[in-house]
Amino acid sequence: MAMGQNNNNYPNDPNRNRGRRPTNNRRKEKIPGAVIAIYVMMAILILAICALIFVITLKATGWNGENQSDSSGVVLSSPEQGSSDLWISVDNSSDDSSYVVDASDISDPSSDDTSSDDPSSTDSDSSGSSWTVINLPTDYDPAIFDDDLFIGDSIFTGLYLYGYLDVNNVAAKVGYTPYNALHKDFSQTYSGSAADYAKEKQPKRIFIMLGSNAMGAGANFDNMVAQYDDLISALKDNSPSSEICVISIPPVTADSSAAASAKISNGSIDSVNVKLKNMAKNAKVAYLDLNAMLSDDDGYFMKEYAEMDGLHFKGTTYKVLLSALQREIIKTGGE
Repeated sequence: MAMGQNNNNYPNDPNRNRGRRPTNNRRKEKIPGAVIAIYVMMAILILAICALIFVITLKATGWNGENQSDSSGVVLSSPEQGSSDLWISVDNSSDDSSYVVDASDISDPSSDDTSSDDPSSTDSDSSGSSWTVINLPTDYDPAIFDDDLFIGDSIFTGLYLYGYLDVNNVAAKVGYTPYNALHKDFSQTYSGSAADYAKEKQPKRIFIMLGSNAMGAGANFDNMVAQYDDLISALKDNSPSSEICVISIPPVTADSSAAASAKISNGSIDSVNVKLKNMAKNAKVAYLDLNAMLSDDDGYFMKEYAEMDGLHFKGTTYKVLLSALQREIIKTGGE
């Protein structure tokens, strides 16, 4: 072949395209939009299922989304034990002589077949110590509390987190104290304190359980009780037709990690509860000794009702509280 001669004259030459990149005229196939949408929906569904399982697991373990430690506290000597005065009902129109001390059936679980000497009702913890399981009454009608308000700290948040009460019936917050309930917000969706919320809601009854977060080292218990009294006075002014009930600070277990880190003892709790009971009497409001209900023979929080940290409530403990309140409401004719 002569110089400059065109190779096209040799269409069958096997070396004609050597050294050239073959041309590919085929287009890449696109994934249909419908298929992409299906993949996205499946991914979202899987994530939602995982999130639901995660939330259910947290609720099953009683986690409330908080740091379990409080400020450290002072250990005081324990006052006299064994009081059966679990509930004091009050006629606000009368003087002190109208106080009726009622040792209800709550103080005697055996009257409801809630305790047993059967060895099968004895359990033990990892340390080898044993305790008798007492099954307190847990039946209650949520409708009874439809017009009520519960003011408290992290423990009371479980009332709606576990679904026992509507969130609108609870003014509670992690770390809430009597002072906070009078002056600080309890919710990101409501601008105002628990006392402000009571003024807006005008509840039929107001149940208050505060004080655990004010048991720190160097805390002035008299000052805390005085702030409690200020809160009650404000609630009376804001919602004058509401019946008010103070609920005692609950006990802690013997091996409570939360109480140990906060240096809280049942001795200091009992001391404050004596002050709260006297304050409630002077303020002419009702008082429920929940502490006595939940304490074992040694004065500790019964294991079957305490969370793993030894301070917070298991889910069933809220039913014990609501059941006790319902029985007293019915007994005093306030249904």
